[in-house]
Amino acid sequence: MTSVTYFQQTDADHLRPAGRAELTISRVFPAEPSFNSRMYREIGVDWNWVDRLEWAEGDWASYCSDPCVSTLRATRGGEVVGFAELRMSPCDETTGPAFNYSGGVGDDGVDVEIVYFGLLPQFAGRGLGGWFLSEVCRIAWNVPGCRRVWLHTCDDDSPAAVPNYLSRGFVEYARADTGCATCSA
Repeated sequence: MTSVTYFQQTDADHLRPAGRAELTISRVFPAEPSFNSRMYREIGVDWNWVDRLEWAEGDWASYCSDPCVSTLRATRGGEVVGFAELRMSPCDETTGPAFNYSGGVGDDGVDVEIVYFGLLPQFAGRGLGGWFLSEVCRIAWNVPGCRRVWLHTCDDDSPAAVPNYLSRGFVEYARADTGCATCSA
């Protein structure tokens, strides 16, 4: 049976950034469903990401064009290193695309979930994940109205995942057994 652990930051001041890595973070806009699909498969293969393996192109296109979802691409020297998906809730057509990468934090109640976050296998263990997660959190906290940034992980995740989350200032707030043999809950 797999356990899922939930982590959150409830204040932007809780973010503890890692040292700078030589990465460039950019929003994937307009949506590139093939990018998300590729990253999901190439990163997730080692961590038992299975919930989207059966998605067709149309499923990816629908998900990636959702105004509540934003994809971030990490590159180094023009080469893709990893990705992150953010999802806002609640969200509507005007809130969804309003990711503000330099604005302030509001208090009207938007939760930002880091749905997926990862580095391609050839870039893991090189000291890039801490800074990348720091930047993803900074971007999430700059979503207008963000009151919480959260994510979940499971027993199948990278051994570096939980230490990275804790080092960035996330705190555990819940744990659940999925009743399944895999991480997809």
